[in-house]
Amino acid sequence: MSSKADDFDVRFRDAGPAGHGRPPADGGFRGNAADVGYDLGYDAPGWDTQGFRRPEAGYVDAADVSNRHEAGRVSGGRHGGGGRHGGGVGTAVAGSPAGPLSVTPPTAGPLGAQETSDMGWDSEATGLWTPEAPVRGRRAVGGGGPGGPGGPGGPRGPRGPRGFGGPGRRGLQRPKVKVKGSWWRHWTLRKVIGLLLAMVGGIVVLGAAAVVMAYEQTPVPTGALEATGFTQSVVYSKDGTLIGRFGNTNRKMVSYADLQNAPAIVNAVLAAEDRNFYTEGGISPTGIARAAYEDVSGGDGSLQGGSTITQEFVRQYYSGIGTQQTMSRKIKEIFVAMKVAKEKSKQWILTNYLNTIYFGDGAYGVQAAAQTYYGKPVGKLTVAQAAVIAAIIQQPSNYPLAQYRPQLENRWHYVLNGMVQMGKLTQQQADTMKFPRPGNHVPRTLGKDVWDPYVMDMVQNELGSVYKLTKSQIYNGGYVIRTSLDDAKMSALYKSVAGNEAQIDQSSVPFNPVTMHAGAVLEDPATGAIEALYPGPGHAGYRYNGTGKVITAKYCEKIHCQLNMALTREQVGSSFKPYILAQAVKDGMNVQTSTLNGYNYLHIAPDSSPTVYSSAALPANSAGWSLPVGNDSSGENGPYTPQVAMGASINTAYADLWHRVAGSGGQDVLSMAQDFGVNIEASGLKSMANEYGIALGQASLTVTEQATMLATIDNGGIYHSAHVVTSITRSAAPSIPVKVTSYPVFSSNPEINEHEASQLQYAMSQVDNPSYGTAPNAAMSNGQEIVGKTGTTNKAQSAFFLGAIPSQALAVAFFTDNQSDTTKQTLDGLGGIAGGFGGTWPANIWHTYAEDQFVPLGVEPFPAPVFTGATWNQVPPGLRKVAKKHRKPNKNRDGNPGFPVGDGGDGGNGGGNPNPFPTYTCDPTVVTCTPGDGTQNAAANPAPTPAGAAGAVVIGVPATSLWVRRRQRKRTPGRG
Repeated sequence: MSSKADDFDVRFRDAGPAGHGRPPADGGFRGNAADVGYDLGYDAPGWDTQGFRRPEAGYVDAADVSNRHEAGRVSGGRHGGGGRHGGGVGTAVAGSPAGPLSVTPPTAGPLGAQETSDMGWDSEATGLWTPEAPVRGRRAVGGGGPGGPGGPGGPRGPRGPRGFGGPGRRGLQRPKVKVKGSWWRHWTLRKVIGLLLAMVGGIVVLGAAAVVMAYEQTPVPTGALEATGFTQSVVYSKDGTLIGRFGNTNRKMVSYADLQNAPAIVNAVLAAEDRNFYTEGGISPTGIARAAYEDVSGGDGSLQGGSTITQEFVRQYYSGIGTQQTMSRKIKEIFVAMKVAKEKSKQWILTNYLNTIYFGDGAYGVQAAAQTYYGKPVGKLTVAQAAVIAAIIQQPSNYPLAQYRPQLENRWHYVLNGMVQMGKLTQQQADTMKFPRPGNHVPRTLGKDVWDPYVMDMVQNELGSVYKLTKSQIYNGGYVIRTSLDDAKMSALYKSVAGNEAQIDQSSVPFNPVTMHAGAVLEDPATGAIEALYPGPGHAGYRYNGTGKVITAKYCEKIHCQLNMALTREQVGSSFKPYILAQAVKDGMNVQTSTLNGYNYLHIAPDSSPTVYSSAALPANSAGWSLPVGNDSSGENGPYTPQVAMGASINTAYADLWHRVAGSGGQDVLSMAQDFGVNIEASGLKSMANEYGIALGQASLTVTEQATMLATIDNGGIYHSAHVVTSITRSAAPSIPVKVTSYPVFSSNPEINEHEASQLQYAMSQVDNPSYGTAPNAAMSNGQEIVGKTGTTNKAQSAFFLGAIPSQALAVAFFTDNQSDTTKQTLDGLGGIAGGFGGTWPANIWHTYAEDQFVPLGVEPFPAPVFTGATWNQVPPGLRKVAKKHRKPNKNRDGNPGFPVGDGGDGGNGGGNPNPFPTYTCDPTVVTCTPGDGTQNAAANPAPTPAGAAGAVVIGVPATSLWVRRRQRKRTPGRG
């Protein structure tokens, strides 16, 4: 339904001349609403009161051609409005029936000169208005006849004013009057399409604005993913030999300069992953389209990715990007890739990408991949090998496996074809290449040496306890850790142990790995660095001691091969005596002039009464006194100098000295042990602080702790914590400073500290004395002086030998698997030698190593001892008489050459006082001698009472520590 205004463009224009009080005509464009008068609400025939035409009403339309032609012929002439360009209306239709749309023209006068009152128009109107139906696609009808005034053929009249031309006429371009509600009620296809396009355009604009805002608000992450730095930590010996690797992430970093020398791998990776890398931005719309096409068409049988190398790089490198298959994550990836492409160079992106991506078998980065699959650096790869590595990128977890070899070869051909298309390879070269089968060159997790698994455990423990590195940091941090272990010294120490075990096995009592174990530690006194150790025969899969049969998992379990015997805790026997002497020297005792009470079967006074003499008989008030303590032989009976008592390992002498120096609650001796590096809790010392058995080695120490004590005395009293780690470095990061604890043990005054340490060296220098030393077989062939001590527990279940030259300190130990009171396990008789003391096989292993490694160093002199402090005499006055005869030791009691053992026990002299006799501050045959402080006398020792001996010896303390197994052992006085 159309409105009357739409169909006929109804307007009223005042076109007459001025008159009757009106201004001149302006064509209806005066802008005064009062000049326009029309009403669309009248009820004319064919129209409703709303101005809309009824379909059934009659009106002139395009079909009424005759009327329009007639109208065009009514008035012609020069001045008429009906000419071609006339301005008159000229719409009267001659001969047409009267009707609502027909107008009868006047009979005389020029057209438009007479007012017509039929429609109530003003007489000044220039013409009549007759609506016409619009004519589409043809010339408008209405002009007059051809030329001439008043008829055809006349000259063309002058152009008159434009009339109210109807549709199709070139009349005035009159603005349409807009009727409310008319536009949206009349829908056309053009309007619908236009509206839809406008809506789509608005959405596009809004979406573009949103994208721009999202792009601007998406930052490039400031930190890389932690995993991009993950790589194995590698451990090397002092000589650079691989000991092992922590973790499974094998990553070797390369620089862009390295890549410039490896064009094959660069071209192969670009051909496989992003052939337009150097010419595109962060993303590639064509790459996405290509991937979609190849996925649909089948391609090489594998799904293609539309991501660029830059996208893959940011996904794997930056934190906060992730790999979830979500639209938001993908958009973030794209934005970050675009920004990275603008901010970073192509060289930077490519280098980091090739150092980041995973190639399977734990290999990260092209360098690790080249070594893993072809055993060569990336710069040495052939084009065919580089293409294989590039092909693996698509499926790194599958392609290296044998069952995926066909797929890998297909991908390899795809890479070669890409290199041809890039112009990096000719088709002929590609066609003649053979697929290079990747090999199994995965780096060893552990080195080839039998000791490597033990060392790796020690390194990990040290990194955690000293440097506070977590397991994740150790396994993924990419640290390069160098140790103090010397390959030659390690090998020599293993040969020493293996050679002596082989000698033992030739006897009637062979070495039984199920019930017997050995441990050894070589330490540099100047630094505390462990240069060699014997932790055990080897882990499962290694040859026993590096040369024997392969250790099976079952056999390993039987012999406890996984335990580091250099770090297990064992009773140390008399090798603890140097701690007691060290405390005495620190308390002011002169080692050269003092005398110790070495009488056999001695009741030790409580440590709460340090100035009271110990006695062979219990006093009346015996609370806190010990049961009688015996020496290893009844012949070891009398006064001794500290040096001789140390060399001969007289138990009572040092048990008595302990009560003099133990301190309140026994804490002084514990502090001294702690200063030497002993863990007083794990060793059990803390729980037995008031027991004299401490002096005899009932506590459980490690071979390493004993080596450190020896090294500290050897180093002039300067303690250095034992360690194997000498450097910790990391690519593109500062090195971690090495942490070694160092301090003087005896005095903060360096001179006093050194002098007091020299007294310990002096006292321990007779261990290899052939007259009374407990380890004469340890003596070196070049006459090198040795500072050392033996130690053996009751029933010979543990035996130690400590020996040092000025530049090296070595501790060796044998011990049984079970050390309880009920077990029959013992070292006694091992290798056909009765006794099983520390001066036998442990000392012999020490000697074997020393001859191989120490003798070539030449003779190294110890500093001359400087004796300080006062003279102490621990012997009661009534027992100071000197025996006049001394028995010579039986150097071959057991018929075993090389192991002289006195019949009095562990190197004893067979009875009587030692030779040489100790030096006294007074002659006991002339005067009554008293201890150095002059406060003790015989009256202080009343008659003993058998009851009430509370200082019993045996208190079992289980030992626990890292790598330390629990043992049941009898806490009894040690021997030798």
